[in-house]
Amino acid sequence: MDKVWKIIGLGISATAGALATNPAHAQTSVQLYGTVDGGIRHQTNAAKGGGSVTTMNSNGYYSSNKLDFRAKEDLGDGWNAHFLLESGFNVGNGQFDNTTGTEFNRQAFVGIGHTKFGSLDLGRQYTIAHDIISIYDPFGFHFTPIIPLTTASDGTRNNNDLKYKNTFGPLLFEVDNSFGGVAGNFSSGAARAVGVSYATGPVAIGGVYGHRSVLTGSTYLGDSYYMVGASYKIGPVRLSGGFMSEDLQNPATPHQVTNNGFGGLSWTITPTLVFRGSYYQTTVTNDKSSRRGLSVLSLGYLLSKRTTLYSELDYTSYKHAVVSTLNPAGVKSQTAFTIGIDHLF
Repeated sequence: MDKVWKIIGLGISATAGALATNPAHAQTSVQLYGTVDGGIRHQTNAAKGGGSVTTMNSNGYYSSNKLDFRAKEDLGDGWNAHFLLESGFNVGNGQFDNTTGTEFNRQAFVGIGHTKFGSLDLGRQYTIAHDIISIYDPFGFHFTPIIPLTTASDGTRNNNDLKYKNTFGPLLFEVDNSFGGVAGNFSSGAARAVGVSYATGPVAIGGVYGHRSVLTGSTYLGDSYYMVGASYKIGPVRLSGGFMSEDLQNPATPHQVTNNGFGGLSWTITPTLVFRGSYYQTTVTNDKSSRRGLSVLSLGYLLSKRTTLYSELDYTSYKHAVVSTLNPAGVKSQTAFTIGIDHLF
């Protein structure tokens, strides 16, 4: 993290210097913010043959641990220039949230925006599937290490990505292209997607279509993805759910289609107490376990606008108790609970 702080220090110094020498253009805002989440999780049948495990070694349960460095410059007439550098970390051991030592593994992009014409950003960014799914996930992308939607969001993040995003009244529209950088073939290693979300009154509906060229071994394979979601709000209760499907076209292996269906609710019992419950089902056509079902319940208590105490209970069942990608422990079922504290700064 030393390099992260050095970069932040240099950025703040450079910004301060620029403002001092150009007082007439002091329109840049710089923000340092993030999340620190510490939780303890206990899970049964954590390994083949049984055995429970208790750990706090996570990148954040309720929210992902992250350190963000964001800047935005007002260019006038509704235009702005902006960037975001986002680093993730493990609060249990203080290490990066990835095994490659990438400092800004979560996001790193720069762009230009307009209040009417939207924004155009370049760099490492969340996939459009990730953006749209987060709207319809009953948990709002809380408990991402437990709930499968983040890893099922068409790659989660794209490198070398050019993304356009705008809101037209009640309609959110996004389109992007991630450059593959393979000489002689523009499509190899590339990814493209388009997504929309429309909200009016208590109702919202959205969808995504994307296609990636994924390197498998030494061959680039086509991977098609689509997702639909909907929500309806009744007073303090919001019902939401969706379905997503990913089709990896590999002629050398059995056809692999991964489907994820989900649905549940979020209930704001009081301004400081929030209950969520949902069911997530994942099926993979060529996986030996075939199907995984996950039921999740949680209760969050807000000590303040920035600090939340949380508890979570989940139960996972598998169609077949065999070791596979879908069922790494090769067990019939697993039960777990998590408690912790989440703080925003």
